Amino acid sequence: MKPFSLLPALGACSLLTNAVFAWEKSANGTCTLIPHGSGRDDSQQFQEVINATECTTIVLPQPYTYSIQQRLYTDITNKNLHVYGRLLFSDDLEYWINNSWMTDFQNLLTAWILTGSNWTLSGGGFAQGGIDGNGQPWYTRAAGVVNQPGRPMSLYIFNASDSLVKDFSVVQPQFWAFFVSQSHNITLDGVLVNATNHDPAAPVPDPNAVSHGYSWVINTDGIDTYRSDSINIQNWVVQNGEDCVSFKGNSTNINVRNITCIGSRGFAVGSVGQYPDRFDNIINVSVKDVTMHPTPNVSLTGVVYFKNWIGEEIGTPPNGGGGGSGHVSNLTFENFAFQEADQPVYIQTCLTYSDIDTTNLCNTSKVLMEDVTFINFQGNSSGTYNGTLVDLNCSSSTPCRNFNFIDWSVTAPEQFEPVYDCINAENITGITCGSS
Repeated sequence: MKPFSLLPALGACSLLTNAVFAWEKSANGTCTLIPHGSGRDDSQQFQEVINATECTTIVLPQPYTYSIQQRLYTDITNKNLHVYGRLLFSDDLEYWINNSWMTDFQNLLTAWILTGSNWTLSGGGFAQGGIDGNGQPWYTRAAGVVNQPGRPMSLYIFNASDSLVKDFSVVQPQFWAFFVSQSHNITLDGVLVNATNHDPAAPVPDPNAVSHGYSWVINTDGIDTYRSDSINIQNWVVQNGEDCVSFKGNSTNINVRNITCIGSRGFAVGSVGQYPDRFDNIINVSVKDVTMHPTPNVSLTGVVYFKNWIGEEIGTPPNGGGGGSGHVSNLTFENFAFQEADQPVYIQTCLTYSDIDTTNLCNTSKVLMEDVTFINFQGNSSGTYNGTLVDLNCSSSTPCRNFNFIDWSVTAPEQFEPVYDCINAENITGITCGSS
């Protein structure tokens, strides 16, 4: 099943004609690609060298920059792709808005689809080779706008299996850096994601404003998983203004280890329940050994939070929806160290980005959340939400249950008493709900 209805054959890329391909092939099947240079488009020759049957290992060496001016669809089954240089996506926003590939999630777009089995994508070392999404014009255009139409994800790993992303970087992603969908047994090890707003016209964040970090580099998730199983995410550093890691519907058996999140919204469970005809499972997720802190310009708005759509359908995705159901179960978050988190742990059961007032629907969520454990949380809150450290605001239609807090050592600023809110929540252990 393809994530879009109008995917042409790969031969459609032959609309580019009279190109000169500049790769060198060695006897062992290694092909080295040299860019055209002078700002000329390298998109077609990049795809051609990947498609060449004689090339089993493709190398894009340092210090070269490869100009990517057209959308990419690459199947690298049984191949090794070494991007030691830099894939620089063009800043032609009009092109990407009108030509990026569509995915089957929230009508969102992507600039590059990577598919196939038994492949390796590497960048040659931590913070070395990879993607430059040229994201600044996207950040400026989308200032303060949630899910602005037209922004493409940097890399969409779709229908892939038994493969590895190693020592790869995505800087200035246009939208989400990675999206892993309908895939199985994928490891992403040693990844850097950095989305930083350098627009001199951007307003200086108000340190007293709620969620000012959210609108600073909005929607620049490090990685989202969706309809995927057995995904391993390890040894990452993510600096952004959005979710560090997000688990979306039908993410199962996800293991996350050794992650640093800088100026982000933290770990997002969801969103789920956006589509009335879908049942969203998020089951067997383990996250361990995490360090988190804000930056001078971007706050750490959360550590772990849950996003459930309302139980009735209002509008259409990406900013509308709801009415779906789901099951979130057997999640463990262990060994978290963080500083100045606005709201460390919280649940949203009233999620919608629609302009319609849905306050009266906040208790209608159909997503069951149970068996969630937090172990060894060490940190402090910023005081943005006064003394609230945990806000389990569950739906009366589907109460949450069995949330366990073990070795919980999180403090509020000294002027506040710590607060633990538990609404429609059953069997909560390790904290005292409704009191300090």
